[in-house]
Amino acid sequence: MLTGTSVGVGAVASFLMPAVRTDELQPWWMQRQNDPASPDVVLGDGADRNSTHRSWTLLGTVGSADHGAIDPRGMVTPRAGGFSLDWWVGADDRWHLPSRSGAVRQRLVDDSPVVETTMRVPGGEVVHRAWAVASGEGVPVGGAVVVELLNASAVPVALALAIRPFDPIGRSTVSQIDLIDSVVMIDGRPAVHLGKLPSRVAVGSAALGDSLTVVESGDAGADWPAGGVRCDAGRASAALLFPLPHTASIRLLIPLAAPGGKRRRRNAPEPVVGATPAAAADAERVVAGWEVQTRRSPRIELLERRAPQALRAARRFALLHAAGDDAASWSEGLVGVFDACSLIVALDQHGFHAEAARLIMGLVDRIDVDGRFEQEHHRIDAGASWLHAVARHVALADDAVLARSVAAEVAKIAHRLRRDLLGSGARRRADRAAGPSWTSDTASVRIHDLIWAQSGLVCGEFVLRVAEQDAAADDVAKFAGELLDPLTELLDQVDGDIEPATAAIVALVESDSPLLAGDSSRAGELLDLAGSGSITGAIWHRVGGAGMSPRLTAALAMARAQLGDPDAVLALRWMLDVGEPTWSWPTYVHPRTGDGCGGDGHAPVSTSSFLRLARHLTAIDDAESINILPAVPRDWLGQPIEVHDLPTRHGLLSFAVRWHGERPAVLWELAPHADASDLSGSSAAPVLLRFGGLDPGWSTTEARGETLLAAPLFDAEDEVDVATEASADQPEVAIVVVPDPEPTKPALEGESFS
Repeated sequence: MLTGTSVGVGAVASFLMPAVRTDELQPWWMQRQNDPASPDVVLGDGADRNSTHRSWTLLGTVGSADHGAIDPRGMVTPRAGGFSLDWWVGADDRWHLPSRSGAVRQRLVDDSPVVETTMRVPGGEVVHRAWAVASGEGVPVGGAVVVELLNASAVPVALALAIRPFDPIGRSTVSQIDLIDSVVMIDGRPAVHLGKLPSRVAVGSAALGDSLTVVESGDAGADWPAGGVRCDAGRASAALLFPLPHTASIRLLIPLAAPGGKRRRRNAPEPVVGATPAAAADAERVVAGWEVQTRRSPRIELLERRAPQALRAARRFALLHAAGDDAASWSEGLVGVFDACSLIVALDQHGFHAEAARLIMGLVDRIDVDGRFEQEHHRIDAGASWLHAVARHVALADDAVLARSVAAEVAKIAHRLRRDLLGSGARRRADRAAGPSWTSDTASVRIHDLIWAQSGLVCGEFVLRVAEQDAAADDVAKFAGELLDPLTELLDQVDGDIEPATAAIVALVESDSPLLAGDSSRAGELLDLAGSGSITGAIWHRVGGAGMSPRLTAALAMARAQLGDPDAVLALRWMLDVGEPTWSWPTYVHPRTGDGCGGDGHAPVSTSSFLRLARHLTAIDDAESINILPAVPRDWLGQPIEVHDLPTRHGLLSFAVRWHGERPAVLWELAPHADASDLSGSSAAPVLLRFGGLDPGWSTTEARGETLLAAPLFDAEDEVDVATEASADQPEVAIVVVPDPEPTKPALEGESFS
């Protein structure tokens, strides 16, 4: 162990120090928020709380609910509110700091939760990679984040691994840092496992100043202070320096498991558990593992630049959000029932039925005896969204067994919804006599709740019929019918107010309400009114002015797709812009920076919203039909499209689109569920298939076939040649709209999905 002199800070010394030192290295977003010359400056007391670049990327494994986060400059934080590990590079000219450098870029390695951050220095680049590995030989219990740094420049550099009292949201507390053998201990617990001892060290505190000052002055010492680093103000910092020759790399492990048990006394550190960074799986092996994990998902070729990469990454991150028995947010803990159910639906839509079923059963454990969810008794939409998620899972996964296992809970929640919304007959009559006395905000909440409750009860009836509980299903169907009149009255009173209109259209499409398809004119009016509240193509979350909402933006686009509006693709493009480069979406997006400004920096509900939007643009299924490619933008025309094994309520759907001049030739195959009658409660009826965005007038009930559709209609000014935008991974293709000289030729001769 390195030894040397002790460094300590007493209470009196910390009291005398200013609250913020000008020599302190802050995270990049905090420096911008504190800089009066920066466009991201935040006035008042909120500059040290991230509200302009609140974005990060999850690091984790499918086998553990413990995740880490990496910010856009490569700063790794294993747990919210804890320390972070930064990295600095000493070159011939100076020390290069990712938080202050403009020469930093970041990407995912092969669309997996392996994040590569590269910083340019004189002579080339230094590459920082971070990924998570499960516990095992050489890896601590609970798993760990592997950080690997490679000197890809042509000259040797110095590397500093810096312990920082910050996380991606704000300041955190680091009171004690020790180095025992090759393990960095923070506040008495193993925090960083090194592959070797550092050559030099620098330490800092509220009284001594930042450890960066010591590093930049060249005064880093060869010995670790004998008493470690202590700071009563919680501002302890340290930098561990290593030489990094040309092409050399260094690797370390950061344990992910949250520390358990009582906090140890300051001078009694937790025993060091052996860990070997070299034993952890390398990045290539981890990427291969993620490829195997997502091989179950359907093949969807969305015709948007960047969409295939974003879709692959979002699916893998959805598996991270779903790791464990409950959906969890990195910064906010347990995900609420409503958002967790959105994730369940997205998982089922993309073929991850086992993970969806596990989350459903995890939520069962949170249902109280009265039919409400623990700690969410006030939320009508919690029970309703759970009924919806269960129904979608049973239908998409062909899982009648789960329907039977949760039938009692379904009936319990359905009865609770009726009591909460309708109450006694006398109370209902009194409420109607009083008239619509609610304000705009309460109107939004009541519309949201009524739509979700009515749709949830319809879903509950479906699940109970699959479970062969017909008497209970009849009761629930009656409850759903009782809500139609008050819901219709409430929708009739939405007149020119954006908030209730937005609440209505979002609830209608997210809950798969039959009212959306049944009254397209009303839906169009609501959609136009809600869309008038958009900013730069996204929907502003008006309640509290929280920011632009990926969830609301995706939901309105889903409604547009359902109504056949090709402009639905604009929301997808906005989400691709916001999600780059690591395909992680925050809860709310800042209208100027395009990064997060509130909520979670990599939010489960935003990931699920992107996945649900992609699915909606591919196919929309209801109880009787499947609308394939419901809304096709003009620049998709003329390009081949192919989808394989897409889960629908009626079975696995595969289809392809080829082109004969201006006419689309389509091939389709619907492989029905093993026993369709189990999921319908009666003998299965033929499923109506349409390609609504290509030829609205065509339909069939044949489960398999091919045909040549009519040419898509153009406006007069659009009857010109079309060219797709070239991208790095897709060659430029010119699309010329011309008549087909031989339209009777078989469309896709010889092709099949077998």
